Amino acid sequence: MPLMSGWFREQMDDGITARRIGWLSDYQLLNGCLDQVQARDEGELWLLCDAQTRLSVRIALAESMRRRR
Repeated sequence: MPLMSGWFREQMDDGITARRIGWLSDYQLLNGCLDQVQARDEGELWLLCDAQTRLSVRIALAESMRRRR
């Protein structure tokens, strides 16, 4: 299973770590977005990266709505 785009995968002794290639805003970090995730296998890692990618997009949308007011 290929890793989601926007993430860099690294094999560790205790599993796999993926780090974002891009950056997160302070607002995204404050509201639960992670810049790295850890998993035991590729399937779990893919799901975590997918969830974090979707979350960061939704939080960025909330951030843009906040700026409009």
